[in-house]
Amino acid sequence: MIKLKLSEEEKKELQKLRLNRNSNEGERAHYILLADEGYSVPQIANRLDRNTITIRTWLKRYMNEGIKGLESRKQPGRPAVKAIILESDLELLLSKQPKDYGYQEAGWQINLLRNYFARQGCHVCENTLVKALKKLGYVYKRFSKTTPRNAPSAAEKAKAVKKLVDRINKGLFSRICG
Repeated sequence: MIKLKLSEEEKKELQKLRLNRNSNEGERAHYILLADEGYSVPQIANRLDRNTITIRTWLKRYMNEGIKGLESRKQPGRPAVKAIILESDLELLLSKQPKDYGYQEAGWQINLLRNYFARQGCHVCENTLVKALKKLGYVYKRFSKTTPRNAPSAAEKAKAVKKLVDRINKGLFSRICG
C-alpha cells in the first residue's frame, strides 16, 4: 500500500496543477491528492475509472521525483517523419476541394488523401493520416455503414433497372427496324 503525506505547500502546488484541465498532469495531480486524503490505490482506480497499475505508476513517480515526475515524457521509438511532412501538406490540401486535384468527390476522404500522397511518392497508413488530422484540429469521422432510410429497396432497384433496360432495348430496336 502506498501512503502519502503532503505538506500544505505541496497540496497547494498540486491543486494549482489540478486546475489545468488541458493536461494529463492535472489528472495525475488528482491521483496524488486523493492518495493524501487516505484513498487506497484500488479506491482511486475505481473512482476515476483507471487501472490500478496506472495509479501506482504515478504515485511512485511522484514519490521519487516530486511534481516533475507527473510530467509527460517523450515516447520511446523512432521519431515521426511522415507526420511532420503530412501536416504541412495537409493544410494546403484541405483548403481546396478534391476536384481541384482531379478527383470527382465533393469532400476529402481518407482513401483520397492516401491516394493523393501515394501519387506524390509518400505512402501513408490510415492511422498516420488520422493522427495528423487530429493534430491539425480537423475532425475525422468514418462513413456510416448503415443503409439510409430513403434508400430504395432491392425490388424497387430491380424494377428501375428493368425499366431502363426496356427503354434501351426499345430505342435500339426502333433504330434497327426504323
